[in-house]
Amino acid sequence: MRIALLEDDTDLAKVVGLWLQAAGHDCRHFANGRALITALHRDTFDMLVLDWIVPDMSGEEVLRWAREHLDWRIPVIFTTVRNAADDIARILDAGADDYVTKPIREKELLARINALARRTLAQEQPGNTEHYGRFTVDTERRQISRDDENIALTEKEFELVAFLFRHAGRLLSRGHILEAVWGKSADLTTRTLDTHISRVRNKLGLVPENGWRLKGIYQQGYRLEHLEGGD
Repeated sequence: MRIALLEDDTDLAKVVGLWLQAAGHDCRHFANGRALITALHRDTFDMLVLDWIVPDMSGEEVLRWAREHLDWRIPVIFTTVRNAADDIARILDAGADDYVTKPIREKELLARINALARRTLAQEQPGNTEHYGRFTVDTERRQISRDDENIALTEKEFELVAFLFRHAGRLLSRGHILEAVWGKSADLTTRTLDTHISRVRNKLGLVPENGWRLKGIYQQGYRLEHLEGGD
């Protein structure tokens, strides 16, 4: 997953970043709330890990901004030295999904991240066969069909389409898509992504007549939209 970490303690941020990378996640560190919000205007993540007390804007303010402005309910875990029941209730009521009290323990943090990710994926990926209107994604056979007719796709095209359907309605930055489909170490340009987007749009017929629209968002990325009244 792509995880944004808000933490003003740079030493702690380095340690947590190493934990997350060792667990297979891509971690981007932000030392203050405004820097993270600036990034969220142009980039996308799968989860936010927010320290409550940071310079400029608090983690709570970032959380409230995310819940108001992002086009999906991104999973959020709070890290905090506050452990009073009222404080915990306050941050959960504000929209956090979970919390970890400091000092942060590696196994606990990773377990909570994994548990929250499983809950999110359970909602987005109900099984080996996923249905999206007229489209069916068979993750076991790695096949996509429209109206029960299989569509010939390359391996990367399949991964791209499956990723877009699972995150339908979300704005996904080009960097996010490239990392998810090609891997974070891949040395690719955004033209590679744009070419694949054009191909899958044409192959699947992701047009309003079929109930879907694959929309490019200027200087940001792409969003697959399920249209009202679409099958």
